[in-house]
Amino acid sequence: MTRVHQALSSVGPYDAVSTQAQAWHGLLGRWGMAGEVYADAIDPRTGNGVRPLHELDPDPGDLVVIRYSAYAPSLRPLLALDRRKLLVYHNVTPPRYFWNHHPGVAVACALGRDQLPRYVGAVDVAAADSLFNASELELAGALEPRVVPILFEPERLRERGPEPEGEGPLVLVVGRLVPNKRHDLAIAAFASYQRDLAPDARLVLVGEPLSPSYRRLVERLAHASGARSVSVTGGLPQPVLNSLYARADVLLSTSEHEGFCVPLLEAFHLGLPVVARPAGAMPEVGADAVLWSDDGRPGMLCELLDLAVRDGELRQELARRGRRRLEHFSYERTAESIRGAVDAALA
Repeated sequence: MTRVHQALSSVGPYDAVSTQAQAWHGLLGRWGMAGEVYADAIDPRTGNGVRPLHELDPDPGDLVVIRYSAYAPSLRPLLALDRRKLLVYHNVTPPRYFWNHHPGVAVACALGRDQLPRYVGAVDVAAADSLFNASELELAGALEPRVVPILFEPERLRERGPEPEGEGPLVLVVGRLVPNKRHDLAIAAFASYQRDLAPDARLVLVGEPLSPSYRRLVERLAHASGARSVSVTGGLPQPVLNSLYARADVLLSTSEHEGFCVPLLEAFHLGLPVVARPAGAMPEVGADAVLWSDDGRPGMLCELLDLAVRDGELRQELARRGRRRLEHFSYERTAESIRGAVDAALA
């Protein structure tokens, strides 16, 4: 029996790559092909179901899926394995965003991007979760890389945590607290919106921070902006995040670099309007279901936030378009793409 194992450099409770590994594991299990998920660094908050990477010992005929999203020296030995291999590229953030905040991460990102051609050259099939990421695979030497989108599981959004407290428009930002997400711009846009249009508005920033010092920097930026009712929560369990999605009036993304952006699909599923900058893969994911701001000026973002919150007809239209985008990223359609990549790697 052919088994499909997955190898990651690390897993964590709020990491999109880790979530995808678990989603694939469930799908592969329904096909009778599930192996194990392995990682070098395992966050204890992740729970059971992930094994240490050094225990990976695939049988002849098995497939090893290598998920690449960071500098991963622990994964390099897999390249020499005499087994079929499928590379899934989730993007490595360009190092320029990190030099002033965390030089160690900047070095790791530089090495991760530099070593991508080595991975491309050692696998049987290379795939990416967006056309944007596939273009980077092509630059790294991949011939006709496959596009296998994020496997979106709507059932993850059903369970709800406590109802968020407070009144007034709720602006939600979801994504790791890292420099490329440009939380400084999100805070500036919100401060303008609250000051000029919605004095009772609230801002919630959800995401694991790059470091404790970077979280403190974001909190200082919020204080310096003069904005009130700003909450920096860190990572949240999915049920708590689901409650925020359900209560929010608009999702805001000011990111400059995105390999996919799962929160777009989560917002579409809950009919939540989105205001965003067209960065990286976001336009191919959101298409016409998002209010885009090309220049990213706080004043422009402020006006779009106001439209998204108060214009009922626009909200309905965006919700309709969001449902149409979800059809493009349906579980069944993505599962077909995954099966095609797996079969090609095993052929």
